[in-house]
Amino acid sequence: MSVCLEITDRAGVRELELGLLGFWIGGARSGCEVEMDLPGVVGRVLEVAADERGRLRVRAEPGLPFPIRCATGSIGSRFEGLLDGDVINVGAGLVKMRFRAEVTSDDVEALDPSTLAVAPGSPVGAWYRTFMEMADHLEGLKSHEQMVKATMAAMLRATGADRVHVELDLDDGPEAFFLSRPEDPAPFRVSRSLVDQVRASGRVVHVPIAASDPVARTFHSVRSEGISSAVALPIQALGKQLGVMYADCTRDGAVLSAEDLQRAAFCSRMLATALGNRVLVRSLLDRETPAAPHWALATRSPSCAEFVQRVELYAPADYTVLLRGETGTGKEVIARALHELSRRRKGPFVPVNCAAIPEQLMESVLFGHEKGAFTGALQPRRGHFEEAHGGTIFLDEIGDMALELQAKILRVLQDRIVVPIGSRRQVRVDVRIVAATHQDLERMVREGRFREDLYYRLRELEITLPSLRERPEDILMLVGRFLAEAAEELGYAEVPALTPEAEQRLRAAPWRGNIRELRHVVKGAALRAAGGQIGVHHLDLDRGPASAASAGLPLPMVVPPPVDAAPPANVTWKERLEAQEKEALQRTFAEANGNLTRAAELFGVPRTTYREKLVRHGLLEA
Repeated sequence: MSVCLEITDRAGVRELELGLLGFWIGGARSGCEVEMDLPGVVGRVLEVAADERGRLRVRAEPGLPFPIRCATGSIGSRFEGLLDGDVINVGAGLVKMRFRAEVTSDDVEALDPSTLAVAPGSPVGAWYRTFMEMADHLEGLKSHEQMVKATMAAMLRATGADRVHVELDLDDGPEAFFLSRPEDPAPFRVSRSLVDQVRASGRVVHVPIAASDPVARTFHSVRSEGISSAVALPIQALGKQLGVMYADCTRDGAVLSAEDLQRAAFCSRMLATALGNRVLVRSLLDRETPAAPHWALATRSPSCAEFVQRVELYAPADYTVLLRGETGTGKEVIARALHELSRRRKGPFVPVNCAAIPEQLMESVLFGHEKGAFTGALQPRRGHFEEAHGGTIFLDEIGDMALELQAKILRVLQDRIVVPIGSRRQVRVDVRIVAATHQDLERMVREGRFREDLYYRLRELEITLPSLRERPEDILMLVGRFLAEAAEELGYAEVPALTPEAEQRLRAAPWRGNIRELRHVVKGAALRAAGGQIGVHHLDLDRGPASAASAGLPLPMVVPPPVDAAPPANVTWKERLEAQEKEALQRTFAEANGNLTRAAELFGVPRTTYREKLVRHGLLEA
């Protein structure tokens, strides 16, 4: 008979091969055939011998200061049988035994699988019965809470773990579950470093002996909780990570062996399969029950057919979508429609106007920051990407984003990982990204003002929104919706009606500010009419340059009088300077094609100051 031992102790991991019918395992300098570096142990610990049929048996030396365990439980002073590949926990060490014995045909017996579940004391029977019960249990469960609790109970029965923790990231939102021996569901402190490592890598992390691991033993949770061994595994199904399963030991010298790891992986896989089937069934049921059409997709215009079809087609997917179109065409409304028609509809929708946030604050707003990361950071703050976890983040006016920040957005698109300012921790986020712009990104790429790699990342799917001028058939339908909103907001008993002349004027208006301008005009008219019928005199359609600015169209040039000319008698010098400043704002805004950052550089002031001036002069809506 040949016996191969894989020994794990304070000295590391090593292998020995023995051709003996019997031997002792003991501490360092014990004189035994196999010596292990075990704290506080100097004598014999474990005796291994072969029976008359060549099968190995093992017994523990009486009076040891620690228990000795294998897959079926504690090993006592009487000989017990071993299976090939069994792992024995010897204090703070592990001994894995593999052996080869010559057998004859008389020694081979037919194995009836049904006997595995009932064989008393069988090393296979204990965990086989547990896993069969777990499989039967999972098959009849409908809720993920019941599935997780059944899996954790099986983990404690089939492995040497003292505590089990499961984190799930489902469409219903993140949830955490805890279970400690014997049946305590109270929360406990886990090793976040191990859990985060699994989340970041998607791989199994196994720490058989925490005290001997040069990294794990430095973790605060390992020291404070007295964790002697731990394992963390990803829960993966349907091509995505659904969460993490974590188990540890807190008894002195207790170890999670390689076999424990295999059984934990089996439990994790069964749970992932059950959860994945549940998610799949729910998605099929959702498809069989068609969702009500979103109001933003209601149209009577043939020019909107392709745009509506793309929204309905792209909404269920998780791909990044780039919305393009003039300012005021309803890009945020369509972004919300994409979110509400997707499987993420129960998650958050977080809109971010990249043009309205100062450049120096944008990184903190998007990615968050730690306390003390910069002047004024008095408290840690979660960024918008973390807030959108499980849902959708909408990046409006992405073309106004600085190049340096574009590189960081690209990394989020590639890895779905954000790093808060002042921190080294990587935060994995599950978000769908919808971006929007009214600018010519292709030209910006050629001019080096927009990253080409980010441009192609954003254009996984693209939707172009038609202007209101291209869909005149929808004007009165939109007017009716906006009047209903105004009536509710103003407390009117009935929705105001339009005179035929007012309807004609609304249909004939150029609507350079698109749907946004129409909405403002209609709601303002409802207010001025005080609940009565809305006539032409209630409509404020003389918007001129402001509408052009809000639409991103070239602004009309205002030619001021010569500088050396005297001002008209009824115009003060202050008014003349205001007019010149307004004209300069119009020129720079038109030259920059609506890019606020570029226009501010041409004007010679910070971007926030430039925007404030546009708003003050009525060239841009607040």
